[in-house]
Amino acid sequence: MRYALFGCVCAGTDTLIYWLLATYVGWDPLAANVLSTLAGLSLSFALNRRYTFKVMDDVWRRCLLFFAVGGCGFLIQELVIWLVYHQMDLGYLLAKLVAVMTAGLAQFVLNRVLTFRA
Repeated sequence: MRYALFGCVCAGTDTLIYWLLATYVGWDPLAANVLSTLAGLSLSFALNRRYTFKVMDDVWRRCLLFFAVGGCGFLIQELVIWLVYHQMDLGYLLAKLVAVMTAGLAQFVLNRVLTFRA
């Protein structure tokens, strides 16, 4: 439950930053996704480490694993945004929402199995 709650908060933060950068700063959605994903991942690691998985040991190893998993999710997001926005021309916000959902599921499984296992 906490993972889902924090996932929504972090995905919301990620999507808000993405939207601001793409809409008001004028960045290409693929470039905006880089910074927004980094912000979302950082917040997600901090919240999930402390409150969801309650694993406080090996901070640097777990952080590296978490961001490696996040990197996989980031690549999935970039591919989805490229397909939905640049190839299908369906809108950059829709592209981000589909990308977040797709990557979020993959990241949950990988983090559960790799990053935060006991």
